Amino acid sequence: MAGQFRSYVWDPLLILSQIVLMQTVYYGSLGLWLALVDGLVHSSPSLDQVFDAEILGFSTPPGRLSTMSFVLNALTWS
Repeated sequence: MAGQFRSYVWDPLLILSQIVLMQTVYYGSLGLWLALVDGLVHSSPSLDQVFDAEILGFSTPPGRLSTMSFVLNALTWS
């Protein structure tokens, strides 16, 4: 029997599940990179590192660490 992939049918459940999966993988791996980088420099982890736009600058050490984690995460999944 042939495969059951339906390339001609719009499947909203499949699209939504793929979006949720990709976001979960992205933020999960970003969290791992942040934890690893914070552990290497003995810094305290914070949710502001992920969700605060002001911390993503090179002027402060936490900003450099967060930016480095974002770059490592992008390179991991490229």
